[in-house]
This record gives sequence, C-alpha cells and structure tokens, in this order.
Amino acid sequence: MNSILENNYEVEHSDIIINYSLIRNMLRSINTQHWSVLKAMDEYDIPADQREVYMETIADEFFVS
Repeated sequence: MNSILENNYEVEHSDIIINYSLIRNMLRSINTQHWSVLKAMDEYDIPADQREVYMETIADEFFVS
C-alpha cells in the first residue's frame, strides 16, 4: 500500500521507500545529459532490488503514454 510521508516527498511502496527528490534529479540528468533511465539509475546508485519500483514510478507518474 502506498502512503505519503509528511514533508519528505517520499512514498512507501511495499517495503521500499521511493525518494522523489532523487527521481527529480535523475529526470533532470536524463534531460540534460541525454541519459537513459537505466543509465540514470546506475549513476545515482539505485539498488538492483529497487530498480523495478523506481522504473514503474517514473513511468506511471512522470511520462504520459
């Protein structure tokens, strides 16, 4: 279940806390450095066990399909 944590702009997804500030920085780098999402996750050291959740969050909340 997702729940917003006060003043941290983080969302809990199961046992993983998603840091939206980190996602914002990743998206900025994707735009300015022309990185892929996977490259941004490598550069920002997103753990392998959290990458799927970050990828889903970015796709669901930041890209229009």
